[in-house]
Amino acid sequence: MRVGKYRAYSSTANLGPGFDVLGIALQAFYDEAEIRVSMNGVGRVKVRYIGPYSDQVSSFAGNCVAKRAALTLLGKYRSDVDVDIVIWKGVPPGKGLGSSGASAALIVHALDDMLGLGLKGEEKVLLAGEGEVASAGTPHYDNVAASLLGGLAIVSKSKTGIKVWSTKVSATFVVAVPDVRTHHSKTKLMRSLAPGEVPLNVYVENSSYLATLLAGLLTGDLKLAGYGMSNDVIVTKARSPHVPCYTEALEAAMKAGAYGFTLSGAGPSTIALVDERNARAVAKALEKAYSSCGVKAQVMITQVAGRPERLD
Repeated sequence: MRVGKYRAYSSTANLGPGFDVLGIALQAFYDEAEIRVSMNGVGRVKVRYIGPYSDQVSSFAGNCVAKRAALTLLGKYRSDVDVDIVIWKGVPPGKGLGSSGASAALIVHALDDMLGLGLKGEEKVLLAGEGEVASAGTPHYDNVAASLLGGLAIVSKSKTGIKVWSTKVSATFVVAVPDVRTHHSKTKLMRSLAPGEVPLNVYVENSSYLATLLAGLLTGDLKLAGYGMSNDVIVTKARSPHVPCYTEALEAAMKAGAYGFTLSGAGPSTIALVDERNARAVAKALEKAYSSCGVKAQVMITQVAGRPERLD
């Protein structure tokens, strides 16, 4: 019997113009898992959820995420063991913070470590992405890559597979998580709002914002990064009118001195890139903005997170 305890962090995807390409791991929320691996098994996987958001998991079809990720990994590499998993669910589901991605990343990282598989980053991202299918219907590699690899993750998809690159970045964010009802098809609905085709001039404009965002993050020029982050004219433009209090929150954050502001993933959470010195001012402005809309929101100042951690 092998026993291990692990933690993996939440993530924010897209960051405006980086739809399905960018993700950043965030310390704001995390999942933890205690895992028991029985040798000489038959590939059986049992999962149980506890913690503050455990009662929301089944309603978002997320109860299969960890199990699917584990079964996929065992089926490919070690079908001779049984795995019992207890997940402390600390990343709120359905809020655009990579909840299912965190669970899938957590299990893949833990089993890779406990079984000594030595999997490469891209292999782990593919396995975790398969786990996410149980919740989202399709893999979201940007979220799982961020939670698995930490820092800023960039995913390139092609017909032959995926390429994943990650690096440490230093940045402070203010995340607002509105207490509005979402349901299991929220991500599917928000993806349907993204246009299937855009004019060439719009593509070029958005590419310039993506390049600006990346240049700013990689060089530490957060004002430059915020400019790119705030000016997505494709996906965020299509989605934001359907997110409660988005316009009011955007105006309040920028007026309080935020460098950039956008949806976190598919929302309804929002995220502001800030100077650490005025993070509190931006947080207070967002609290006031959501309150004026009649929406209760949890507002948090957070930093970029690293890779999953072994806790025992």
